[in-house]
Amino acid sequence: MTCNPPAPTCLAIDYGSTISTRSIDHLIGQKAVDPDAAAALRTLHDDHGQRIILASNTQPHETRWPALQKAGIDDLFSVALLSYPLGVRKPDPVFYRLVLAAAGAPPEQVLFVGDNLQADVVAPLIHGMRAVLVRPQGLRQGETLPDGALLIEHVRDLPALLETM
Repeated sequence: MTCNPPAPTCLAIDYGSTISTRSIDHLIGQKAVDPDAAAALRTLHDDHGQRIILASNTQPHETRWPALQKAGIDDLFSVALLSYPLGVRKPDPVFYRLVLAAAGAPPEQVLFVGDNLQADVVAPLIHGMRAVLVRPQGLRQGETLPDGALLIEHVRDLPALLETM
């Protein structure tokens, strides 16, 4: 008899190329939130009851809040773990311990979602979390998706994926 892990109750979402567009919005001085990603996060929060944490490496000038506010989704995030003000970046183990503390859930109920195979998939798996790699073009040459990790093309695919977990 196999026991499937419980459905995730908390999502730790990277910003970078995970939920942002590629171009800088010069009014806010950072990459804007992709509208399809914003809609998916709204669905996950409002319809699926997911707790959402922002877990992002940042530079001194990047707060992420102007972009989240402009997209109308700043209220979805219960916690923002931004590397610059924290003084610790992914993939430092301390960053993932902070994610788990902020999640307030067992590691197997935390789903880390991001575009970096090492920082957003491998390292969270090492810490007992589940992980989803977001890559429009799939894996790059020479990359292998670790056991237990999932791959999606865009964050818009996340609500349907969670329904199967």
